[in-house]
Amino acid sequence: MPTLYNNQQPLRILIICNKMPYPSNDGGTIATMNMIVGLAAQGNFVDVLAMQTHKHNFPTEKLSAELTQNIKWHSVWVDTNIKIGKLLKNLLFSNKPYNSERFESQEFERKLILLLKNNYDIVQFEGLYLASYIPTIRKHSKSSISMRAHNVEWQIWQRMAQTEHNPLRKIYKLILAKRIRKLETSTLQSIDILIPITQTDAKNLPFSKKENMFVAPAGIEPQKFATSKTTDVKTLFYIGALDWEPNQEAILWFVQNVWNEIQPLHTDWAFHIAGRNAPTDFVEKIKQYPIIYDGQVPSAQEYIDKYNIMIVPLLSGSGMRIKIIEAMAHSRCVITTSIGAEGISAENGKHLLIGDTPDELKELITKAIENPDLTSQIATNAFEFTNQKFNNRLIISNLDHFYKQWLLR
Repeated sequence: MPTLYNNQQPLRILIICNKMPYPSNDGGTIATMNMIVGLAAQGNFVDVLAMQTHKHNFPTEKLSAELTQNIKWHSVWVDTNIKIGKLLKNLLFSNKPYNSERFESQEFERKLILLLKNNYDIVQFEGLYLASYIPTIRKHSKSSISMRAHNVEWQIWQRMAQTEHNPLRKIYKLILAKRIRKLETSTLQSIDILIPITQTDAKNLPFSKKENMFVAPAGIEPQKFATSKTTDVKTLFYIGALDWEPNQEAILWFVQNVWNEIQPLHTDWAFHIAGRNAPTDFVEKIKQYPIIYDGQVPSAQEYIDKYNIMIVPLLSGSGMRIKIIEAMAHSRCVITTSIGAEGISAENGKHLLIGDTPDELKELITKAIENPDLTSQIATNAFEFTNQKFNNRLIISNLDHFYKQWLLR
């Protein structure tokens, strides 16, 4: 049940994260950080409880004043690394997905129990894999529980299984997809509020209380939009988290089936790839092809501004690709697949270009390379579209209103 709330007061919100959202250098952390800062900017009091992990860690005491205004940060170190022994034990003796089991921590739970004494109006957890803490929240507080769904998680693994060639890995991914779907279904029955990141996900998530659902796209802060930073550099580029399997799968497929064939026809054009935490074997594979690997770069925004046409050839995944939104907000022409464009609701041929087969992508790239006026117009349309649809301040203002109306029921 909702706590007793006076709508003349700011909300007290606890946001629980399975990784430290700063530095915000991938889609998930960008979406989470913009949510945190946005809710605090509405005048609410926001507490954050985040897991410090090997991949995502930053001392909370070193956060800037901008990130601590109306925000109190709390963190607990949790070893979320994949361990083969625990993975096999989970596969053989458990019915839970290993993805969620990795984020179970007694120390994190103890910290959560202490924070729940603050009598929050809303406890919002970022993503399905924190669902194991719902019973703890119910036991120790009367707060309304909200889940922000960044993806339809089972769908990601189902799609990866469909493109997997290794039979053992295919079987494991199918098992994982089935377990995650079961967890997702049970979790949606135990929360009060669902915050999907796209309308597509809202339709695909089995949440029966539609009046308790608010779609909040991952927004961009208005000051990060840019209209005039055009470039004549003849470069296709990709930037994204290269420790995420769907991104690795997409890049390898693209360089093998599309770029490797089209590059000899456009030798004055280059394809740059950037991203963090790329496995060594993945880097070795892509370097066999005519690409330029830039690795982790200091600033995604500067990288986007530096080059011309963004390529996002996703074959699996779910939710929304934040890097596509960022590129569109920076007036860049984006060429992607239907899965890459999923959830953005952009018009093919107007706001971006969509192709799913190697032949379709080769045709689109050739058209973009040979028609700079076309790419320029799409870039302009993309900027206007994202400025209207993905302004973070407006999105969070509407969510803030939704939360307050919910608490007044």
